[in-house]
Amino acid sequence: MILILAIALTASQPVTCTLTALGDDITDQGPAGFTVACPADHEDAAAIQSAAEAAIARVDLPLPHQRITSRGNRAVHETADTLLMERAEGGAWRPSLGQVLVRGVPVFPARAVENRARHMMCALALRPAANGADPAPDVQCISNHNSTFVIRLLTDAMRVSAERYRFAPADTAYCLDEQVSAESRVIVMPGRRLEQPTPPPDPSALPNLCDAG
Repeated sequence: MILILAIALTASQPVTCTLTALGDDITDQGPAGFTVACPADHEDAAAIQSAAEAAIARVDLPLPHQRITSRGNRAVHETADTLLMERAEGGAWRPSLGQVLVRGVPVFPARAVENRARHMMCALALRPAANGADPAPDVQCISNHNSTFVIRLLTDAMRVSAERYRFAPADTAYCLDEQVSAESRVIVMPGRRLEQPTPPPDPSALPNLCDAG
């Protein structure tokens, strides 16, 4: 997975806080939020804890109820268990840039598999707002079977997943360039064996959508 920030990060030494998700971390509905605990032995512990709690409180959660419509596949997600805090200009503490608190997991649409797609490789451009969400991420997907229909299915599915990303708010405009991939394997009947794997597409064919936008 490739992660590129379009602006430079500050050089302050980050402090690692512990995140705990409230709710199930693999369903299409959660999490409801996070609790955060920062090191109590830091010389600036109170300020770090207060800034971390304020940032987490601003994140757009819980996730709305969503489903990928192709054959009822569910949108799922992963949650982070740490939050990095850094001292910004002026001395105030804020979350380090580019931290994904909730990551939408790519779901391979069943109809794309039926149309001979076995690989799903997508480029994302994510621009978190002040609430840690990007309601309209840029998405571009490729596959080993690049029909217009298959690409539309994959792109729509990945966009649903990308809309579920939530970032630690940092009050700074930036773009996160990310590549994600998923593979589908098909069981061949009646011997119930896996079909022979197909070569994936070349990831260099994916653009940097942050540069493009």
